[in-house]
Amino acid sequence: MSAIALQNRERILSHMVENMANPVMVLDEKNEIVYENQAMKDIFGELIGENAGILFVSGDGIEECDYSNALEKGKRHPVSGKVEMNIADVGYALTETSIPFGENSLLAVMLEDVSEKKQFESQTISQLSRYNSDTEMASRIQQGVLPIDSNYWNIIQLSSIFLPAEELSGDAYDIIKLSDDEALVYIADVAGHGIQASLLTMYINEKVRANAELARQGLDKLLAEILRGFVAFGIDSSVYMTLLCCAYNRASGELAIANAGHNCYPLILRGGGRTEEVPVKGMPICAISDESSYEEEIVGISKGDRLLLYTDGLIEEYSKVEKSVFGPEGVRRVAEMNAGLNGKELAEKIISEAAKYTMISAKDDRTLLVAEML
Repeated sequence: MSAIALQNRERILSHMVENMANPVMVLDEKNEIVYENQAMKDIFGELIGENAGILFVSGDGIEECDYSNALEKGKRHPVSGKVEMNIADVGYALTETSIPFGENSLLAVMLEDVSEKKQFESQTISQLSRYNSDTEMASRIQQGVLPIDSNYWNIIQLSSIFLPAEELSGDAYDIIKLSDDEALVYIADVAGHGIQASLLTMYINEKVRANAELARQGLDKLLAEILRGFVAFGIDSSVYMTLLCCAYNRASGELAIANAGHNCYPLILRGGGRTEEVPVKGMPICAISDESSYEEEIVGISKGDRLLLYTDGLIEEYSKVEKSVFGPEGVRRVAEMNAGLNGKELAEKIISEAAKYTMISAKDDRTLLVAEML
């Protein structure tokens, strides 16, 4: 390359560096500064002729005034190759670029102020940590209010599976004593996940318990009261929940059922292993209207019969292999084939078979109750 061509290239490089907004210095083979652009001068002053390590003496307390030694104290990013260091108590990311200059190669070092970025990252990490802590606490509270698997008052033996898709779930369920011979079981599903959904599950829990006595007058009255309370909250009309209530009367051998939009109908597994779906319908709990439209249906049920209640996260995942969803038919099939299992074993079997069928991680909450009549 001719001398003129070299001069032109050097002039172009000099022009490019000079007009960069970030501080840039150029080092020779001894790591001495041979050039610095105006942005570099404005921040650090005239340093030409100095070893670049002078920048780190005060900032990092590095005794050796040597750029290479100073650089070893920094943190190099494994992908970008940038080295993050403090210079005069300010965080910088150093980008090194080797450039041809005449017969030699020089090292151009660009300094990027990342102190605000680091502060933002620190604040974000702190906020995320607080959020995770709050979410973990909320999850413990949410799951803490769910009833445990047990014999309840010699009326119902309850077995359950509760598998949130995230830490906070939109599914809920409970069992409540109405009298010495009566118990109420419900399952609910709030649209979505996260904080809003989990808060609404707590609302359902408290509202049903506070008004459970209405169930003895009719489950439709209980659902109507829950709807009125929901509308009174002033929640956006796009938010809704479904609620399926079942009241068992041991003395009369009857099961009352009322549905607020729950798209998974209750399934009764009779003592002989036959299943019976009860298609009870009703409008969801939402703020579109406070006018209720719920009906109560009563079916006969015997000691030893089991009631299966579940949410749609169990049945709506699509199987690419089977080209279909697990569906209510899948629940019925597994229940009938495994009628000899106890309640907990049956619940676990249905959950596992649904997972095998879809062969994917569930995107929605999955809840399944097996309530045996005693």
